[in-house]
Amino acid sequence: MPRPSAVRSTRPGRAHAAPDRALLFLARLANDLAVVHSLPTLLERVMLALHEETGFDSCTVALLDERMPRTLTIRAASGLWARSRGATLPRDKGVHGTVMDRKLPLLVSNLSADTGVPARTRKPRSGIYAPLVVNDRAVGVLAAYAPRPGAFTESDLSLLTVVGRYLAGAVEVARLGEQVKQLAATDALTGLANRQSFLDHVTSEIARNRRTGRHLSVVLLDVDGFEIINSVHGHAAGDELLARVAELLTRCVRASDLVARWGGDEFGLLRPETSAAQGERLVARLRPLKLTVPHMGSAGSYASVSCGLATWPKDAQTSEGLVREADNRLRKAKRLLGRNGARHLGRRA
Repeated sequence: MPRPSAVRSTRPGRAHAAPDRALLFLARLANDLAVVHSLPTLLERVMLALHEETGFDSCTVALLDERMPRTLTIRAASGLWARSRGATLPRDKGVHGTVMDRKLPLLVSNLSADTGVPARTRKPRSGIYAPLVVNDRAVGVLAAYAPRPGAFTESDLSLLTVVGRYLAGAVEVARLGEQVKQLAATDALTGLANRQSFLDHVTSEIARNRRTGRHLSVVLLDVDGFEIINSVHGHAAGDELLARVAELLTRCVRASDLVARWGGDEFGLLRPETSAAQGERLVARLRPLKLTVPHMGSAGSYASVSCGLATWPKDAQTSEGLVREADNRLRKAKRLLGRNGARHLGRRA
């Protein structure tokens, strides 16, 4: 923490900022804060406005990630901190931790001590910090920095505090919007991407590959005999099996791949930058997989999968055509080879 003499905590309303300055700045931001933007777009516009209207060259927005409640993630950064986007700060240490805990703005005239600045940044010498508070809950910190000590005034801190109050609400709305979009693109049972999301990603990858000239592969697979499993053991067992398939497929693919639930007992795999031969090697790994059927203790209580593979641009030019070709090959494999039709996944009969 900085030396106590270098820190001043300011309660809202105590600083004597020029009201015209704050009003003019908020007038510029009014549209951005009122319209629902994606979170990255919102934060980028706030960074730009802070620089152009206030001269705060170096600013950051650090937000609490509910999945990692002990850390703050820098979601936007400029100036001295420009390289720190994506860096994490401890939730309970340094100036950020103090601002989060007290939910009060802070002016630090000399940042000579360690305050949680990421090692890869050139350290600023002074800073002002405003909490982002929603329903009395601190969700992040808006900060501005300067390369020399004593660069900020109480007026600067007051302005940043006002911006922080409005920004907090806009961030919360943007996050809710992201969550709604995520829910709309996610299968409720497995947590995977859903059918429409899968098609959208395939379309985006095809557009990208038209520029790069690279291949991509799509695999559709289903669980052999799933209808019988559902009938004999019930829908709860069937749902549990599908969740296991989703987990297994996620472990079998690269971080750049997409696993989706296509519908029913069918799943889709999107493999960017993957040729037909590489796609067939993937399916060769899937073919011997055995899935334990839930609530079935007898010997041989396993399910297998059948697959169909299609590769862009050889097999189809559109996302719908590519998925349709993979589905045709899946059906043909099941007709010709029965269960575990993955052996026939990429060839035309």
